[in-house]
Amino acid sequence: MKALKKQRLSEQAGEEILGYIKSEELKEGERLPSVAALSERLQIGRSTLREALQGLESRGIVSIINGKGTYVREINPFYIQTTFDIENEQHFLLEVLDVREALEQQAIKLAIRNVQPEDITILSGYLNDYEKALKHNDRKTANKADAAFHQKIYQLAGNDFLNSIIESVADQFNQFWEEPFGKEDIFDESYPYHRSLLEGLQEKDTAKAVEAFHQLIESVRTSLRRIK
Repeated sequence: MKALKKQRLSEQAGEEILGYIKSEELKEGERLPSVAALSERLQIGRSTLREALQGLESRGIVSIINGKGTYVREINPFYIQTTFDIENEQHFLLEVLDVREALEQQAIKLAIRNVQPEDITILSGYLNDYEKALKHNDRKTANKADAAFHQKIYQLAGNDFLNSIIESVADQFNQFWEEPFGKEDIFDESYPYHRSLLEGLQEKDTAKAVEAFHQLIESVRTSLRRIK
């Protein structure tokens, strides 16, 4: 592993540690070097290293056990290598958006065949929580409600393979979507299109639902491109 000197040290450290896991062919359950050892190897502070390890844990790559250490978890078979620097973040997120658009619109088409009135009630509840959280500037709750809304659609699609791919991609990139470029409100403009998407699902109108989803994605795409 090499010393790190650029921005976003915690993210870069995470990629270096992941590279170490792969190069050393560490298996599930094997322990990583101590925090002190990793900090010395990467030449970064312990707080930055802990942030990197927490990022890997959120992606399901390692497990942090207090007082015992950090252990390798089973690497997701759909994991995609994503080494990049801050200058590429905008391009990276736009590419992720393209992938999400392709996968989720198919999930919507499948979900419409299976959606029931009780599912609409659940989806509506998630959007109500989302809206309430935004009004109170509770970003953590808003993100959870938004994720739950989309995950319910994946579930309704009834295609386990598609669902596993979407969730694998979501797990991998979640840390970048939560607060890209350090901005909390970048995706707020997409909220109204969630309501239109729900209406399409409720009416079992595939064209309406897919169009609402495209508008949702385009609003996010526009917000990302607006950042300089």
